Amino acid sequence: MDRGYSKGRMWALLLLYGVVGLAVLCEGACNFPAIFNFGDSSSDTGAIHFVFPYNMLAENPPYGRTYFGRPVNRYSDGRLSIDFMAYALGLPFLSPYLQSVGSNYAHGANFAAAGATVRDLSFIAPISLTVQVNQFKIFKQQVLATKGSQGYLPTADTFKKAIYIVEIGGNDFSYGYMNLKLTPAQLKQTILPIVAKGVANAVKDLYNAGASTILVKDVGPQGCQPFWLTYFSHSSSDFDKNGCSISYNDAVLYYNQLLRGQLAGLRAQLKGATIIYVNTFDIIYDFIVNSSKYGFKQTVRACCGIGGKYNYIYSIQCGVSGKLNGQTVKAESCANPATYINWDGVHWTDEANKILTRQILGGKYFEPPFSFASQCNLRPI
Repeated sequence: MDRGYSKGRMWALLLLYGVVGLAVLCEGACNFPAIFNFGDSSSDTGAIHFVFPYNMLAENPPYGRTYFGRPVNRYSDGRLSIDFMAYALGLPFLSPYLQSVGSNYAHGANFAAAGATVRDLSFIAPISLTVQVNQFKIFKQQVLATKGSQGYLPTADTFKKAIYIVEIGGNDFSYGYMNLKLTPAQLKQTILPIVAKGVANAVKDLYNAGASTILVKDVGPQGCQPFWLTYFSHSSSDFDKNGCSISYNDAVLYYNQLLRGQLAGLRAQLKGATIIYVNTFDIIYDFIVNSSKYGFKQTVRACCGIGGKYNYIYSIQCGVSGKLNGQTVKAESCANPATYINWDGVHWTDEANKILTRQILGGKYFEPPFSFASQCNLRPI
């Protein structure tokens, strides 16, 4: 047999197998069979409700009105970014780790808890990032010690191939401003380096527990959110042309740069790990700068709230009744949440979360470059 012909035929077969493999992937397969998520209210799908029932805003209307038609313990009028991420990867919505009834963890679990901080603090909720990572470790140990998956538990291979997402840090800013009375400049020099290091330590712990693909989201533009614009005082010179606080956004940008550096250091240390920084700040700020491109009409005003320029008062939050100018009023939602970026003064609307996730999955905002599309047949969202 001619050696050249054999070699050519071999390459043809390899190419064919590659094409066939790609075709199989395009039929709906995904290299990530599960998501394990860690974070705060930006991605909590019910944990705090199950720890402190009847004690959170998102248990009540109008939360959930746009998509679910009822409150489902999410701080949004509908879905969160983690919901859209799961759907795009062909996975069901994540059950909270702390949900004792009706949970299915075969495709991952959500350890995020509203109010959570990176540091171990007694602030809004006692479920810090360290606690969440430890919960995951125990969960994995118990699952692997269970005989058989029972159909609702992940396998050892699932843990290995899963994607791990970390989305936390905003409440550490709140603690510094509200409890310690720090200015943005003071926060930069005291708390933020500790927070960035804390996230890096959590990522390292997850790696040591078997995680290999880890996405870490930064903190978004707090200086554009009604809570930050109303609760704290601002000088007239502290606003940019888009109506956002320059000083509070600068503090976030400073932290995000620290986080970038911490993750870069981990990439050099952790062999075989894929550690991705997700730049959500630029995505959301672009919503504000180019709002009409995305269909948004309100950029720094809350959809659900009452009072003032930003439709937000801290003492009468979304769905709550209270006194305003001697009258009993209730903070109701706007007529069309899809035209708002901000839902309740702190969190994003269903529509903003949808577009945010689309932008993330597009790959432009990953550092270093990372492609979901090459590894999954992504569902359109």
